[in-house]
Amino acid sequence: MRVAFVGGTHYVGPVAVPLLLEAGHEVVVAHSGAHEHPAVADVEHLHGPRDELLAEGGPVERWSPEVLIDTFAPGATADKGQALAACASRSGSAQVVAVSSMDVYQHCVHAGIADGTGVVPLTPQRLPLYEDAPLRDKPYPGGSPEHDNVAMEGALGGTARVTVLRPGAIYGPYLNARERYFVELVRDGVRELKLPDRGQQIFHAVAVERVGRTVVASLERAPEGFWACNVVDPTYSTFAGLAGEVGRLLDWHWEPVEVPFAEADHPWATAHPIIGSDRRLRQVLEVEDPDSCDALAETIGWLWEHRAKLKD
Repeated sequence: MRVAFVGGTHYVGPVAVPLLLEAGHEVVVAHSGAHEHPAVADVEHLHGPRDELLAEGGPVERWSPEVLIDTFAPGATADKGQALAACASRSGSAQVVAVSSMDVYQHCVHAGIADGTGVVPLTPQRLPLYEDAPLRDKPYPGGSPEHDNVAMEGALGGTARVTVLRPGAIYGPYLNARERYFVELVRDGVRELKLPDRGQQIFHAVAVERVGRTVVASLERAPEGFWACNVVDPTYSTFAGLAGEVGRLLDWHWEPVEVPFAEADHPWATAHPIIGSDRRLRQVLEVEDPDSCDALAETIGWLWEHRAKLKD
């Protein structure tokens, strides 16, 4: 199929595009040109501002894609969702694949994502989170007004097949992976590791390769109509468990210090566990790989190799 990948040069695209090509699809990458990635260098590129790329009579429409894929980087909005749906309708695209996030669920507000002001002491949501779990009805407390995946999802329409992928926190071999938190501590020789509430926090996550494979599988197996799918690892770890595994991978000994949750200062700080079901991912899209332990080891190894470039 002819596939237009809007964005495609940050985290998901460099993994998904080669997999799409391997599966026999014809791919064009439409993006601003501000970021280039060697993994997508051998495909056609359409450069320009997003509004111009998706405009009526614009480059994407003229390319006549059968499928439109969009990661909405750096932020999802209702306007972006409407523009994508309108372009799909005009170009005759049969499917839209929107990379959203598990942050659409109300439980994530209860757990304190963003600035933590939405935390509730007794969250009613059962875990794991299935795709029919309650969604947020407003942006995150303290979140950016320029990023709202719920509004983006709600704006998609006019296409018979809208596939919404909801990844957890994506990790992989790139500089801004959350796991850099531990690697930076090891790089700087910091052995003391604060464990809020003994490090029991559990946070959704997914290897970037699994996201890429899900994008490809969506073209082949996603049902008709609006269909959402969580994209998460099949296994989870506590914050303390993750720290321990990173220490093992880097041959590092931590000196844990138990602190109250109010003193939590790490990228996985949540008041309640966030665990997403991967049932649809496995049973409908039939995506199993990669192994999360191997993916974590690859991530940590890559971050350590590039430790001098990590943000402080």
